[in-house]
Amino acid sequence: MKLKNKILICGGGIAGPACAHWLQKYGYSIVIVEKASGLRDGGQNVDIKGAGQYVLHKMGLAEDVEAKNTRERGVKFQDTSGRVFATFPRGAFAGLTEDVEILRGDLAHILHSSVKDVCEYRFGTYVTALLDTAEGMVASFNTGEEEVFDVVIAADGLGSSTRAMVLAEETSFRYLGAHMAFFDIPRRSGDDGWAMSSLGGGMAVFLRPGKSGHTTVLTTFLAEETLHRGTPAEQRSALAEALTGRGALADRVRSELASVSDFYFGPMSQVNVARWWKGRAVLLGDAGYCPTPFTGKGTALALVGAYLLAGEIKRSATLIQAFANYEQLLRPYVEASQNQLSARSIRMMHPSSPGGAWITRQALKVLASRPVQFLFRPTPDKRKKAIAEDFVFPDYT
Repeated sequence: MKLKNKILICGGGIAGPACAHWLQKYGYSIVIVEKASGLRDGGQNVDIKGAGQYVLHKMGLAEDVEAKNTRERGVKFQDTSGRVFATFPRGAFAGLTEDVEILRGDLAHILHSSVKDVCEYRFGTYVTALLDTAEGMVASFNTGEEEVFDVVIAADGLGSSTRAMVLAEETSFRYLGAHMAFFDIPRRSGDDGWAMSSLGGGMAVFLRPGKSGHTTVLTTFLAEETLHRGTPAEQRSALAEALTGRGALADRVRSELASVSDFYFGPMSQVNVARWWKGRAVLLGDAGYCPTPFTGKGTALALVGAYLLAGEIKRSATLIQAFANYEQLLRPYVEASQNQLSARSIRMMHPSSPGGAWITRQALKVLASRPVQFLFRPTPDKRKKAIAEDFVFPDYT
């Protein structure tokens, strides 16, 4: 498809630059606006699964990503006293550590580096209004400027303000009955490259290798949906209360809360949009179909979605056809990823009673046992086959 104006991408995280990579390759001019003043370093660990790995290879970025691999050795589960009762090495059956583990900030830097010289980046900039006209989509920016674009791609995350301008009525959120918080704490001498986790009291705590001198924290706990609406101080207080009495790992996290600077706290919710496009605007990544971090599929969905959206814009005769094909191809994959979780399954993953915690520990011990791992641990050939079968890609060459 030929376009007379530029394509605007709102969001400079993962999905936006990934889509820009393909669009500029196909000959389109791209502007990427990012509300933040620059790229964030570090951030949470993201595991790139299945079809996401395939896209990285096609982008020629697999080696760059591997060079920034956190080298997480696997995950060890602790009881409340700090005793390890189950260990899942990297690549283990039912384990949490994938072949490709990278800090979100590192992946964002890699994607930025791949397009920064061929796309126009505008940091500290965001859209304040959109008007679809016969000449194109008129975007108004916080800088006071206006510009006309042929396509506007909303890739600005779970709380997308761009989505709210064009598809607010079509958007709903599926709350899964838990809240999450993630941030960094200082690394200690005992942090040896293994992720550590504890479960119980309606809470899950994960500590994972982070940037030099830091350990990343992800905590999730059962809670009312309204809990995230307080002030930052109230949110920290709510998290501190949830961590109290939840064991040695939780005590360590709680002791560091006061000095945490980069703190995220919010509901564990999925984004459900009746359709992903309207006029010249289209949704991409978490803005359109966030599955929540607990699925481990968000990054893969962003990468696959970016590849498909750019490819369909390239090969389609009209934007309507491009957007419809993109949604038709990707929506079943998105729904399968989102349906891995429900409020019920989240409750099961966060045992709140002593009996429930005991059952969870026994189940993890069985899964980590040598007989089970011997029978079910995927071989390299099986992993390659799983990647190939995860999603069947169109060829846009």
